[in-house]
Amino acid sequence: MRSRREILGFAAACCASSAAHAQSAATAPVRVIRAQPGASFAGASGDASASLWGYEGRVPGPVLRARLGEELRVRLINELSEPTSIHWHGVRVPNAMDGVPGLTQAPVEPGASFEHVFRATEAGTFWYHASSPAHVGRGLHGALIIDETETVDVDRDLVLLLGTPAETQSQVREPVLVNGSRLPDIAVRAGERVRLRLINAAVGRGFSLKLAGLVPWVAAIDGQGVDPFLPHEGRIGLVPGGRIDVLVDMRGDTSAALLLAGVRDEYPVARFVQDGVGGPIKPKRQPQPAALPSNPLSARIDLKNALKAELNLDDSVQGDLPRAPLFGVNRGRSVSLGIRNTGARPHLLHLHGHHFRLLDRLDDGWKPYWLDTLVVGEAVERIAFVADNPGRWLIECRMLERPDAGGAAWFAVT
Repeated sequence: MRSRREILGFAAACCASSAAHAQSAATAPVRVIRAQPGASFAGASGDASASLWGYEGRVPGPVLRARLGEELRVRLINELSEPTSIHWHGVRVPNAMDGVPGLTQAPVEPGASFEHVFRATEAGTFWYHASSPAHVGRGLHGALIIDETETVDVDRDLVLLLGTPAETQSQVREPVLVNGSRLPDIAVRAGERVRLRLINAAVGRGFSLKLAGLVPWVAAIDGQGVDPFLPHEGRIGLVPGGRIDVLVDMRGDTSAALLLAGVRDEYPVARFVQDGVGGPIKPKRQPQPAALPSNPLSARIDLKNALKAELNLDDSVQGDLPRAPLFGVNRGRSVSLGIRNTGARPHLLHLHGHHFRLLDRLDDGWKPYWLDTLVVGEAVERIAFVADNPGRWLIECRMLERPDAGGAAWFAVT
């Protein structure tokens, strides 16, 4: 376990790094995010609930938006009775901004604040949330959107953040909320091409989704663009913490809806309604949309000379972070990580600070998309990435449907 002296010393180094970043971005506006108790659902008009926590008193918190290349300055003010911090899920931030207490920063104590400063180096759909899964389940989460500098051929851009009213072990039976509402009406127009940014903010529950009356083209996974494709049987699988961007052409009927597709039944969690409001619609388009602008990720992962490491997952409940890293690697070297789940339940894995490829099981190829979040079942999974972001990075692991259980490892890039 880490000693108090180690944590305080590392926190001082992080604060110095934070100050340096803040000085370089002195002209950027500061966006204040208050973590508050007694929050309300953003789509409801009822009174605040003492059991809910929210950023700016709402669940989900405000959508943060920036353009590619812009500097973001976000000041977290902790008005809770417990320490907290913010993690920028899927964003390749500087290590001191990653929001992991005891590894990248000291926790933000009640009444204190911490200023996150980083540049938006990749466009895409991301989200921000408390580092503690229990805090996320109580409502501390929101969407972060980094817009491309290039024009994207869509008429409307919509963020749909999915969650549940209460993150408990019975959450499978909880209704699904979309942007804090039960079955919201989402305004669209016939003929529009719409970009739906789907975010799963549930701590331990995945979603299988369908778009009734619409033809969905998957255009991005975990914030990274892909060659657009039609999902198998129209099902869009969204793991906890995962994001998928879908492009759809809206039709003029009233049956269009976002469905939660179970094994035996399907039911709507959001409806698309015609409102006739908006700018001009592009008159003619090809049915298959063009690919989104790509981010500058490494086209090549050198598997032959990669550092090889192994991570074992089980159903035990671990405590604090281990003192030693799982591995250390020189900056710029490739890493091949084998992940074996020896437990009885699937596990969720989220890699901080990097994006990875899921390797094929029968050869040394990889799937044609990038990920930062993965569900590991009974089989052994292998991922590969280029360790090009220096610092100490968390490998977050927890059991599905048991967000209170799991563990973590970390690695060092020098």
